[in-house]
Amino acid sequence: MNKLLNKSLRRFTVYAGFVLACSIPVYYIAISKLWQYELDEHNIILTPEAGREDTFLFIGAITLLTVFFFVLILGGFVLLNRKISRRLWQPFYQTLEKIKSFDLNSNTTVKFEPGNIIEFEELNASINKLLERNIATFRQQKEFTENASHELQTPLAIVQSKMDLLLQDGALTSAQSQIIEETNNALSRVSRINKNLLLLAKIENQQFLEKQQVNMSEPLQEILDLLSGLLEDRSIESNISPNCIVEGNRILVEVMLTNLLMNSLRHTESGIKIELSLSPVELVISNPGNYPLDGSKLFRRFSAASSQTPGSGLGLSIVKEICSRYNWDVGYSFADGRHVFSIRF
Repeated sequence: MNKLLNKSLRRFTVYAGFVLACSIPVYYIAISKLWQYELDEHNIILTPEAGREDTFLFIGAITLLTVFFFVLILGGFVLLNRKISRRLWQPFYQTLEKIKSFDLNSNTTVKFEPGNIIEFEELNASINKLLERNIATFRQQKEFTENASHELQTPLAIVQSKMDLLLQDGALTSAQSQIIEETNNALSRVSRINKNLLLLAKIENQQFLEKQQVNMSEPLQEILDLLSGLLEDRSIESNISPNCIVEGNRILVEVMLTNLLMNSLRHTESGIKIELSLSPVELVISNPGNYPLDGSKLFRRFSAASSQTPGSGLGLSIVKEICSRYNWDVGYSFADGRHVFSIRF
């Protein structure tokens, strides 16, 4: 029984109980007067004891009959109401289930089953129009992001190569070299953002269709070996179980692991140890911190995890997108002065 009907039934039951409580004394007074009228009409005189017995008998009989018919009517009403409500509200709950299961990234539309209730048909038609507009807008945004990122790759690469050639010019002054170097760094950041946007678009468009068994232990160890040169005076204490098999695309798995590790390195100060553990069911990466990150913005695009160590704002968004693709649970917590990122497979 749904909440709305439960609320209505409770109100009806309270109202019916109130009517029952009020009806018993009314019935008693009416029948008592009728009984007294019959006694007077036939000149019958009862003793006080007999009058009290009749009074209790009247009250008991009236109460039992009233309660019996009340329960009978109420029970019939509840059963009839349940039967009618199931048929009446079934299209509504079917629509609700379809809306709950709808995913904007799935590239599928919602098809509502036709019914014979005009109000629900109008509701389904309105929801269909709203979803169609949202799907069209979402697709346009995805296409724009993918096309823009793809078209920007070539000019960005040309500009960056020209800047590199310009830096090699011996006639440049130190001030000019510094300006060119800063410009080149900004271009590198724009290039990384562009590549990440293109990667996100490909993931959302399901262009990584290959799905196979991936031994996550191997690419994780390879990435740790490659990042060893970036650690400087930092260190990673790893506990990697062998043969941690997951279902996914190896390229995406490597991207996810790299982004998580780079995020931990970016938020780890010199002389600090990063802890990493991998089991067949979970990956956990933790590093010390002074204050928790904003969990509500952590996995959003272009939302830096921390204002003190800003990145491109897309690394954790890519991690979230990859985990969503394979139904993995990614989470963040801050406990005992440590940032903890976890992924459950």
